[in-house]
Amino acid sequence: MSEGAPAPDLAAGGIPEFARPLVDKITAARVYVGWDLTAGEWLRLDAMLRRSGVDMLAEHAVTIAARRNVSSARYFLRAWTNLPPAPAEGTVPAQPTPAPAGGDVIPLNRAAPRKGRAAQSADYLAAALAAMEAQQ
Repeated sequence: MSEGAPAPDLAAGGIPEFARPLVDKITAARVYVGWDLTAGEWLRLDAMLRRSGVDMLAEHAVTIAARRNVSSARYFLRAWTNLPPAPAEGTVPAQPTPAPAGGDVIPLNRAAPRKGRAAQSADYLAAALAAMEAQQ
């Protein structure tokens, strides 16, 4: 918590200033949870915010809340513990390689005759047998 600023009344549900941007982002995303954390949990949250950043923690909380009914921010603490550090300033996000025109589909020539799997296997075995007989 910042020096010189009065400590929030955590027993009365006060939210420390360092956590206010996170609480506001999560609440603005219509995720309404209780922030009844202990002093030790607020300290852990402060460390997580410094390591991973407000945006990452907020996005992760909103994703979790979309999948299950969460009533307390305490539920997010365990998931936030496993998040990576925030990327270095100026890091360019990875982009998926665009699929070539037509996607990843191999076009079929409908005019060409096609054999089924059984016929392909029979041809393969006949060629292998002919190769073995040629070696003898």
